[in-house]
Amino acid sequence: MSQSEAGVEVEQQQPSSNNAGSNDLSLEELLYSSSSFHAIAVPVTITMILSSLVVRYVNTEETIRETQQALSVYEAFDTDDAGTAKTLGLSLLNGLIMVSVIGGMTFGIVLLYKYRCMKCLMGYLMFSSAMLLGFLGGVILYVAIDKYELNIDAFSFYFFLYNFAIVGVTAIFWQKGIPRYISQGYLVMTSVILAWQLSHFDDWTAWTLLFMLALYDLCAVLTPCGPLKFLVQLMQRDDAPDMPGLLYEAQLPSEARRPGTRPTGNTSCSEGAEPPSASSTDEPVAVEEEVAVPPQGVEPNASPITGNVPLAIAKLYRLPLTEPIQPTDSFTPLLEEGAGSTQIATNDTLAQQYSPEQLCTQVEATFPTGGGRIEPVVGADGETRYFVKDRHGAVRRILVLDDAGRVMEVQQNSRDDDDDKDNSIKLGLGDFIFYSLLTSKAAQYNFVTFAACALVILAGLGGTLVLLAVYRHALPALPISIILGVIFFLLTSIFVLPWIEIMFQSPLYV
Repeated sequence: MSQSEAGVEVEQQQPSSNNAGSNDLSLEELLYSSSSFHAIAVPVTITMILSSLVVRYVNTEETIRETQQALSVYEAFDTDDAGTAKTLGLSLLNGLIMVSVIGGMTFGIVLLYKYRCMKCLMGYLMFSSAMLLGFLGGVILYVAIDKYELNIDAFSFYFFLYNFAIVGVTAIFWQKGIPRYISQGYLVMTSVILAWQLSHFDDWTAWTLLFMLALYDLCAVLTPCGPLKFLVQLMQRDDAPDMPGLLYEAQLPSEARRPGTRPTGNTSCSEGAEPPSASSTDEPVAVEEEVAVPPQGVEPNASPITGNVPLAIAKLYRLPLTEPIQPTDSFTPLLEEGAGSTQIATNDTLAQQYSPEQLCTQVEATFPTGGGRIEPVVGADGETRYFVKDRHGAVRRILVLDDAGRVMEVQQNSRDDDDDKDNSIKLGLGDFIFYSLLTSKAAQYNFVTFAACALVILAGLGGTLVLLAVYRHALPALPISIILGVIFFLLTSIFVLPWIEIMFQSPLYV
């Protein structure tokens, strides 16, 4: 579920491009995809292994029976004493009902986020995480103590659970001053605990639920009315509040750069390529003049693309105008003086040639063919900001105009923080949970089925990352991996396991 419930989309820190580029996979994109796969495959593998071990070795017959009775309330139709075809049909109906409930809850979360009911939303998420870590985590710990006859007094037991839950909620949702690996560890433990609980569904319900979740994730992320697609769009807005705890963020190596970005340290470049990223102040600062240069290999006779931008921005980027505006040579503005001035020569030169009214006038400018774009966006405060994007659609800087027609760049975070944020990949916590559920159910049968399912899940995740590099927008991470997992579980159970049993029964001479 994307940031919230059932399967979550996988997302790299890269805005989607409105300029349809080539879908051919370049070497840079392939290398970045391989780095992304390595960064996210390690925690996914650890989660699947831990979940399978817990399901196999922290369970008793009594626990399985009691938990199955508790989970039976989620099954609207009883599948006991039914034929195979009827059991499959009723299980699909049960899975559809559960997925519908998950979809309704996702819409509720989207509405709370859209209308900025963040206290209510974060309170619900924090309470749910505390109950999951404290209560369900306590159940697993109690089963382990009972099964392996560990000695612990009641006070120490409840004291440990209380601290485990409080520290977990703090690490997941507060995060300030807490090492990243602790927050990531708690997200992994959350996935393990929930996968252990869901593994007590009967086999038919569990496998059909996974299949229905894969279809739901596909629709929720890719369809125009999908709740997860809408949530991703809301979170990509400039004024969108943070909502931690629902995405696992893996940091990529410093040498792995997003396609279309430059290494850190560049302080100037041309529009249509990659303008420099923001620096560390929250105040606007003047920007240097840049030249709009189209990328190499673009057809020279391609149709020009135009857009409306203020005259000041068009002049700074040297964009051709469809209707030139004559300078006001007689206008001589008063320039700011002193050490605290944020003006630079470019703004001063424009102020000497044009009046503030002219500089703020919207003009039609021609963008480089196949190059970058400048798009106006009106924020919640009513202020218009101009997003400078490269040819891949990635935002390189945000510009604003003051009343005097001077161009300023909005600075929010430090370069290092921006680079760290951009150079990461996110995977929804729901994907961890349902990957682990699939491998846990497979581990209940045999190690061979577990290994087959784990490998195809990682292969499906790698395929999703390759598609992500090609299409450059958020994609569902469940469908490919889950469908491959279900198929290979059936193939392994029907064909591979009987063959292995025959091989073990027959002596083999070398």
